[in-house]
Amino acid sequence: MRGNNNQKIGDIIRKLTAKTNIKEKLEKLDILDYWHEIIGENLRKYIVNEYIKKDTLHVKLKSSVVRNELTFSKSKILLEINSKAGKTVLQDICLK
Repeated sequence: MRGNNNQKIGDIIRKLTAKTNIKEKLEKLDILDYWHEIIGENLRKYIVNEYIKKDTLHVKLKSSVVRNELTFSKSKILLEINSKAGKTVLQDICLK
């Protein structure tokens, strides 16, 4: 007869994320989701590339006009992203 090896799926996921760097990658994906939600679909079409390196979100844009507008809203966007994350995950947004 087999032993009782029942575990909750949440416990298994926590063990897996604790052992690997998956947790960091999942947090980065969450941050990008928050970013997309905040800027909306209309501005997303101007994004060429985006990635997170250390505590900075790097965004390359097609339009200098959009970059200028986002530059003025940068501090507000940072506050919203960190608020949605529940902690300070980003220190800066670099717009190129």
